[in-house]
Amino acid sequence: TIPTILLLEISKQQQQTMGLFFGTGDVLWVALSLATSSPSPWTPKKGKTQQGMRVNRALRSTHSRREANRFISQGRLSRNGAVVTNPDHRLSSGDTVQLDGRSILWEEKDLQPHRYLKYHKPRGVVCTTDRRVEHNILDAMEMETILWSSTDIISPLVDASASSENCIDVDQSRSRRVYPIGRLDADSTGLILLTSNGDVVNPLLRSGDDKSKEYHVITEPMATDDDIRQLCEGVIITTLARRDGVAAVPVTAKTLPCIVEMMRAENNKKTRDDGNCDNDADGNQPFSPGELRFVIKEGRNRQIRKMCSTLGLEVTSLHRVAFAGITLHGCEGQGEYVDLTEDEMITIGGGPTREERRSPEEKARRKLKKQNKKRK
Repeated sequence: TIPTILLLEISKQQQQTMGLFFGTGDVLWVALSLATSSPSPWTPKKGKTQQGMRVNRALRSTHSRREANRFISQGRLSRNGAVVTNPDHRLSSGDTVQLDGRSILWEEKDLQPHRYLKYHKPRGVVCTTDRRVEHNILDAMEMETILWSSTDIISPLVDASASSENCIDVDQSRSRRVYPIGRLDADSTGLILLTSNGDVVNPLLRSGDDKSKEYHVITEPMATDDDIRQLCEGVIITTLARRDGVAAVPVTAKTLPCIVEMMRAENNKKTRDDGNCDNDADGNQPFSPGELRFVIKEGRNRQIRKMCSTLGLEVTSLHRVAFAGITLHGCEGQGEYVDLTEDEMITIGGGPTREERRSPEEKARRKLKKQNKKRK
């Protein structure tokens, strides 16, 4: 017969480890031998044991990760004098990183604060930072006169062997590369967010209520009530999807339910005496008869255009008015851009942290409170 043991105190995890099964009352039937039982070894989560920044992120202020990986494969990047061969190699504070023999300021403490911008994109501007592309977004915004001088757009490096008089100005060498968060088609207009902080990009591009995007759309012909109902419920479209730099592949799936409604005439902007219309306070143009309002959570490639095309509707105008709680307020005219306010930066998950926003007095008070708590 199987022996019985009365266990008064034993954790649930230990019970599962030793293979114990409950019987009646306080008696536990031992199914496995206690002598040979041992808890499963604890395994740390992947990536938690590695500390420090990956070496391919050392150029994040001036180059994309793909460009940095190319430099590494070409043997152009070195750490503490040794050529780097693995883009996943970790850096430690104080390490010297060089590209083509020129030192790079790579630690956060050496770089300028992150930049967060919103831009009222005109038709024809391409949402790429590749300056070889005609009408790219950086040239359209004339970013070099705002963020850095033309001498260090490509590579704001500090020559380790040069004297201080011949080095690039510190403020220039600390500047950061900015890039758009998501994109709009060249034919579309409206709000584009740009940042130098890569930590906020992926969370903003994931689907979610708090990252919804709002558009004003004109179609030809006008959408019927049945068209609007189908768009709200979701339609099957095929879009290109890219994952982790892998080549884009077509994905056919139904769109998530979204808000689609006809713009109401009573909310339209009145025309001026000369017959023209002004933008409203958020930079939105007065709408046309039959104009639709879309609020979507997804960000699939050319999603709204393909949704409408499925129902035989051609999009003739697509204008984004809001993204993740940010509107065009402050840059009402096409081609204008402004820095986000502190509240707007916090809305998208950027800006100074809560700790950084605290006053020195509050920091001292919180530190004393923690010390007193430990003594108790």
